[in-house]
Amino acid sequence: MPHPIRAAATAAASTLLAASAALAAPGAASAAEDDLSRLSAEEIAERARSELRDASSLRVTLDQDQFDGGTGALEDPATADLAMDERGRCAGNVTLTRGRGSVELVKRGDEVWVKPDRDFWEAQLPGGQGKAAADTLSGRYVHGSTRDGVLAAVTEACDLDSLKEDLTGEATPDEGTRMTKGAATTAVFTPVIPLLRQEDGERVALYVATEGPPRLVQATRTSDVKEDTVTVTGYGAEVRAEPPAEEDTVDLSTLRDRLGPL
Repeated sequence: MPHPIRAAATAAASTLLAASAALAAPGAASAAEDDLSRLSAEEIAERARSELRDASSLRVTLDQDQFDGGTGALEDPATADLAMDERGRCAGNVTLTRGRGSVELVKRGDEVWVKPDRDFWEAQLPGGQGKAAADTLSGRYVHGSTRDGVLAAVTEACDLDSLKEDLTGEATPDEGTRMTKGAATTAVFTPVIPLLRQEDGERVALYVATEGPPRLVQATRTSDVKEDTVTVTGYGAEVRAEPPAEEDTVDLSTLRDRLGPL
């Protein structure tokens, strides 16, 4: 069974990578200030990568949809909404599907606060330990350090540099894989040009804004059984990551003393 806190954060981080690695495109792109309609799909993708690399902060939301109604296709299906910046601040939430609860989180530098709900504790901890954890916390946050292995997954999910690497697709695409441009449309209330490709039997669509900076605003990865959607907003926006009041927190070491190893 995955660790309860790690399960939520890792679910978001790993799916963000899977859904958005498609920005990797073969070949260098032109930096000319041409209308996007005159550029190739690879050139537009390079512009979107440049915007991502330069962003001082981002907000990403993740949604997953499973078509067959089964449980085998997704090990840890989740939705997530996380804002993070280059100063180490992060705030948002992750929700596991199938009634397994949700986690709110705040990160400032190397300090982390996480607040799993009752459903999450009871779904992730065996026997009465989950109920005991929920009763002990009573809606409060668990406070600890990113250096603690229990909270390491939060650091991974909230690291802006890692997110940029995922979104810009540091992985090399399959040899010969090319992007094509789709018909102009809208995504997240923004005029966009879709960049389309097939990869590992999945259909990938990247939606790049055609008004203002050519930024990636959404990416989808669709197979026969599921679709992952990552929405990217908040380029350069302030991230409000205010730590909860002291009376609303429990130190991780205190929780261990009460409940045993977590």
